[in-house]
Amino acid sequence: MFNRLKTGLAALTVATALLTVSAAQAQQNSQADRRNNQEVFLNMADEPPSMDPNKGVDAVSYFWLGHMFEGLMTTDKNGNIVPGAASHVAVTDGGKTYTFTIRPNAKWHDGKKVTAKDFEYAFTRLADPAFASEYSFIAATAQILNAAEVIKKTKPLSELGVKATNDSTLVIKLASPVAFFKSLMSFQAFFPVRKDIVEKYGDKFATSVESVVGNGPFKLVAWKKESSMRMEKASTYWNASAIKLRAIEAPVMLKDVGAAFNNFRTGGLDITGLDKERLETAQRERLQVKTFADGSLFYLEMNQRQGKLFSNLKLRQALRIAINRREYINKVSGVPGDKPAFGLVPDYMPGAAKTYRQEAKLDYRDGDVAGAKKLIKEYLAETKQKKVPSFAILAGDSTNAKKEAEYYQDLLKKVFETDVKIDSVPFKTRLQKQRDGQFDLASGGWGPDYLDAMTFMDLFMTTNDNNHGGYVNKAYDELILKAQRTDNLAERVKLFSEAEKMLILKDSGLVPVIQRGRAYLLADGLLNVRRNQIGQDPDMRFASWRGASAKK
Repeated sequence: MFNRLKTGLAALTVATALLTVSAAQAQQNSQADRRNNQEVFLNMADEPPSMDPNKGVDAVSYFWLGHMFEGLMTTDKNGNIVPGAASHVAVTDGGKTYTFTIRPNAKWHDGKKVTAKDFEYAFTRLADPAFASEYSFIAATAQILNAAEVIKKTKPLSELGVKATNDSTLVIKLASPVAFFKSLMSFQAFFPVRKDIVEKYGDKFATSVESVVGNGPFKLVAWKKESSMRMEKASTYWNASAIKLRAIEAPVMLKDVGAAFNNFRTGGLDITGLDKERLETAQRERLQVKTFADGSLFYLEMNQRQGKLFSNLKLRQALRIAINRREYINKVSGVPGDKPAFGLVPDYMPGAAKTYRQEAKLDYRDGDVAGAKKLIKEYLAETKQKKVPSFAILAGDSTNAKKEAEYYQDLLKKVFETDVKIDSVPFKTRLQKQRDGQFDLASGGWGPDYLDAMTFMDLFMTTNDNNHGGYVNKAYDELILKAQRTDNLAERVKLFSEAEKMLILKDSGLVPVIQRGRAYLLADGLLNVRRNQIGQDPDMRFASWRGASAKK
């Protein structure tokens, strides 16, 4: 979901003042107090860019939304897809009709009953071209009847295949069967949204505590802009008895990994991420480091729109083969589980009989600087220039983002023999500049929304709003559309493989860099914190402190 841009627990101190605030809060609410009160403190580094379920496209937003809302389906403590706000689902018409029954005890945080009409409104709003959600494409990916046509404005919104036949029954018709449809129904973009709340707050919807009304296990109770957020257990949740934590809070938003690490060591935080430097420190101090592969794939996006420097194929090819992924892992990320990425689809995604990556091999020489320089020389000859024009790398303002940008800057200056600048901006600003195409080169990434290669492959269709670089290839679009229309796994792998080779090798539409691993620390006694490849991460819904009981 970069783009469900995966920052998650980036634990990314900017100033002594913030450290002082954190220390003061820790004194007021020590780890021992939090343990007794079943509360957890964590750092999310950035404020969520959007708390609107139909708009959020990043991991920061998804962390909060995934705890405050619940879809028709959800995941249990083991990560299995199970009924959520719907108690039952019937699949008929050869897998093309899903009938969901809403739980009679499903309620919103203000006590109102959750109805099928709330879901119909949310699905319709998601696909509405007037609303222009960046995630509208996922309604077409789900093969919801007429979704693609509605988004393209060739059919009216009223023909979308989602109808509430009464308050407790939602019928969803598909154009063709989708094997992962139930999994999609647990995803953020398909969470319910209250029409009366949206209309009450208008442009201010989902921007304050009062305007965020969810139906999930936790409710938002405090939000100090760019400073802190807190959610508490919702007594209205239908499965409240399964929720042990009383509260989850980000008491500060630190962009520096070192500051968050120090806060954790002094008891100010209960979970924190580690970068390469802090990982080495933690290992020296014999702290219990935990690791996991978070499922995200990171890449470099090149703005290839007409008139932009990287609209030139040879420069894109040069960039793709010049990047030394193993060197990047050693010098920049350095976290256990990081792997080089040469394609768009990560290693773990299933294929027909094996993993997709085993069935659709894609490889090329890593760190081929000589080959890159040859392509650049050809570009200069063809364009009758003596030097490649200067360009900029759009980057975030966190410690890690700056470190990454500086690595690329140093490498690309040498390869392209030109001036390479860094445009370092806050997280929200970076996302907006990528959406608006106001960049030359930017680091991007995507975490899976469901367990199928499609969650990565449809990102670079012409119509996808997350295609920030402006990649356009009608043949690629058609291959993805064909894959959407078939549930034959072998045929899907064949179509995806052809499309991926077109995107990466032929067109160099993006530059895959790494499949990300994560290292983190967890407070002793904090149990059942789930680290997810799919869904909100970390998932604290079933977490609890050992030896403490939840307060009602």
